[in-house]
Amino acid sequence: MDIRRLLSIQAERGAKAIGTEYIFKSIEFVIAECRRYIQERSETYRDLEPEAKRQAIKELIISYVMSHPHLVEGYVDEDNRPDTNKLVDRLIEDITDYGILTAAMLDPDIYEIRANGKEIKVEKKGRCIDLTDKEGRILSFDSVEQQDIILRKLLGDVRLTPKDAIVNARTVEGYRVAAVHSSALSPDPEDPSNSGYHAFVLRKFRKLKMELPDLIKHGTLSDNMGRFLALLPEGGLTFVTVGPTASGKTTTNNAILQATPPDIRTIVVQNPSEIDLRKRDATGRVYNDVLHIETKEKENPSPTDNTMENVQNHILRLSPTLVCFGELRANIEFKNGLIIMQAGHPINATYHADDSEGAIQRYMTAYLAESGNQPSELVLAELTDKINIVIVQMLMRDGTRKIVQISEIIGVDSNNPNKAIVNDLFIYEMADEHEYDEYGKVVNIRGRHKRVGQLSERTIMKLKYRAISKSQYDFLLKPPSDDEIETYTGENIINYGKKIRGAQE
Repeated sequence: MDIRRLLSIQAERGAKAIGTEYIFKSIEFVIAECRRYIQERSETYRDLEPEAKRQAIKELIISYVMSHPHLVEGYVDEDNRPDTNKLVDRLIEDITDYGILTAAMLDPDIYEIRANGKEIKVEKKGRCIDLTDKEGRILSFDSVEQQDIILRKLLGDVRLTPKDAIVNARTVEGYRVAAVHSSALSPDPEDPSNSGYHAFVLRKFRKLKMELPDLIKHGTLSDNMGRFLALLPEGGLTFVTVGPTASGKTTTNNAILQATPPDIRTIVVQNPSEIDLRKRDATGRVYNDVLHIETKEKENPSPTDNTMENVQNHILRLSPTLVCFGELRANIEFKNGLIIMQAGHPINATYHADDSEGAIQRYMTAYLAESGNQPSELVLAELTDKINIVIVQMLMRDGTRKIVQISEIIGVDSNNPNKAIVNDLFIYEMADEHEYDEYGKVVNIRGRHKRVGQLSERTIMKLKYRAISKSQYDFLLKPPSDDEIETYTGENIINYGKKIRGAQE
């Protein structure tokens, strides 16, 4: 049946104002309620591509209107019945239409939208460029009012004011927005017209489940690096993926975790949900033992609210084998992560650090800030005992993303109790010269992935206890040589070295 006809039937069955006792709802109330209705059902569309996601949100708007026969000021017909068609059009416009940003919101190749005042930049395929229209004309906000309207739609219930000058929010699509009020921006002495404009960054994320072979073909890592990383979840190793913002560490982490065998009880805790480890059979049934939990940030939470801290305190009661945190942010989250490791469970997480040694120092600093006057030497000894592998990723100046370091953490330096022993296995070795375009902008970072170390006996023993065959990591057992060349085929990654029953030799 035609949607318009369905809405007309709903209007006929809906509320009607009788006399003067009925209280009308304001359009602002209905927009806010509809947004909450959509966000509560985000699991129905969060895995879709942008255009399909937008269509799914439109259908939820229609569903909301059909199930909530409000009388809305300005949206009733001459018989005081809901004018549902008009109301749906208004809700679709207010919730899904972002004006000059709409095309960028729908473009799957655009990962970030950045407003630096009235000027707009986007990150497209790893490169920062001006936002343009179909004809290639550079776009910017025409007025402060235009930006305000679009930003209010992005922020939803979160208000950006001089009092609340720095805010974070999520769009109905699930994208993260960080905004700064104009009152907190320094004035531009050469362009007074730029005053009054706010700044914000909208970060999109792709729900496509990229696996290690996909990243290898993109040059993010090599075949042998991928074969080793594929062993981490099954091998019971605690590993962290670190790097700067937008370095692609979550995408890499997701790819590694896709290699987790279906019989390993895995609990994934995220805010927001970006990693999906569900594996489905031909009927759509999830056949692997995985539980996804999405945490929320709340002011003055109760002990039963699903904050990251509360979930971490509760997680051991959920029978985990492997615990995955989308990202560790607050100091208490680092502390609780170590407590989970001390209980014998390998964990996985992402957070910000520059290199492998810095990753350990970052964790220790956060733990000590939360735990008070514990001796740093004891904390470092505990961390280097529990964290096994550090993966470091960077966004290169040519727009590519590279894993630049994979290291074992194998203890504390006997000559310096405040220094971790880091055993590099792979690095990205930079060349001396790179390629530039006619404007002097680097377009090709030259370098190569290179094996620089071999597995320690400590890690080998951990892999043996998890029934990982020697043939699965044989390429890491001998000292590296200068004539080794890393390949990027993406072939024979997940099952490398396995003696699979029934497989042809």
